[in-house]
Amino acid sequence: MAERLEDYLHCPNCLDIFRDPVMLLPCSHNFCRACLQQWKDKGERSCPLCMTEFSLMVPPPNLALKNMCENLSRALVKSEDLCSLHQERLKHFCFDHRELVCHICRDSEIHIGHKVRTLDEIVEGARESLQVYNNSRENCNEQAQHIKVQRANVEQKITKTFEELHHFLYVEEEARLAAVWEEDKNKSRTMQEKIMTLDRQTPSFSNVIRSAEELLRSGNASSMKKFKTAMSRIQELPDKPELIRGGLLDEAKHVGNLKFKVWERMKETHPDSPIILDPNTAGLRINLSEDLNSLSWDEVQQVRPINPERFQWDSVLGCALDPGRHVWDVEVGENNSWAVGVMQGDPCLPDEIGLWSIEYLDGEYKNPDCQYGEWNPPVKVQRIRVEVDMNNWSLSFSEALTNTQLWKRSDLPDPSGNTKKYPYFRTEHGSPLKIFPIPPCVTTASN
Repeated sequence: MAERLEDYLHCPNCLDIFRDPVMLLPCSHNFCRACLQQWKDKGERSCPLCMTEFSLMVPPPNLALKNMCENLSRALVKSEDLCSLHQERLKHFCFDHRELVCHICRDSEIHIGHKVRTLDEIVEGARESLQVYNNSRENCNEQAQHIKVQRANVEQKITKTFEELHHFLYVEEEARLAAVWEEDKNKSRTMQEKIMTLDRQTPSFSNVIRSAEELLRSGNASSMKKFKTAMSRIQELPDKPELIRGGLLDEAKHVGNLKFKVWERMKETHPDSPIILDPNTAGLRINLSEDLNSLSWDEVQQVRPINPERFQWDSVLGCALDPGRHVWDVEVGENNSWAVGVMQGDPCLPDEIGLWSIEYLDGEYKNPDCQYGEWNPPVKVQRIRVEVDMNNWSLSFSEALTNTQLWKRSDLPDPSGNTKKYPYFRTEHGSPLKIFPIPPCVTTASN
């Protein structure tokens, strides 16, 4: 009966028999007073078992549980388990035979080569495992809370972006409607002026024709002589009026490929970034811009959970590169502590990654071939152009403003051929590193 009771009389935190047990309200879970105080010293205000918020008042002692634990402890002391062979206390456990043994049994031939540990070691190991589980749960709780923060931030950014898009489309719509109204006004005015001119000419033209018809109907000689004069007047009338070319609204210009034209205009005002930084990999001192295409360093740590992908140093990754060729520029400007390059491998396994980067620190440059020595680039580096060909896994760096090549390799190692590769950035300076798309190359045909 004592052994069955013992299963229910252990503190879930230290795994020992309760010492001075107290009861948490309102969930009624019990803990050693010292264990609970250690939990509270960490700033926790929820039950370690069920995470229910507990009252800040001093938890009451569980006297009934305390008496039971004291009685059990006395019973265990009086009925110490002894080895039936050597009458020594059973202080070890053989994992191979899954039985308690004394120190003499441990050294006997039957247990040679077996995994044997003292009970204190096993309990301590269990405590450490429990601490690992508690730490893991705390980390999961931090990530769960951060997810809500991320959702609010993402919703805010999405709302702001669509408000900007709505405003852009509204302005674009008004401009295009204004162009239609302006063309309508100009062409309608031209058409009215033409109608007014024709209206002024029509009466005189009708009078001449009517006079000629009357002379022809009279048939006498004197009238025929007057007809010659009438013919002269007819010949003096204006030629056939020409119809106005292009008089109608140019519908094709206004609505042809309208969506595509608006999209082109949107691309001009909101260019596509070739690289998007991943906030889930950013070190705690790395600040990212709202559009996730620039980074800077801050002395104050950001509030972020320690998820497996996050760097423990001042770095951040871009999103994984797709197959094909990728090119982007990074403006380093006045930043005096930076690294720009490409990382290969799993961010969650930092010991297995490969990194190729151009770096500048303490007034010295380094490239991937001189990790332990200084390198002098041919020009001052202000804007780095990174070119990656994922098909044959080649990489090159150049100074974009002067079009000067800095480093290039076409035989980089790739263990699996499918290992993911990421743009890599590091900084320990407040000046931002900003990512730019490559400007379009304009060529002209030779005569």
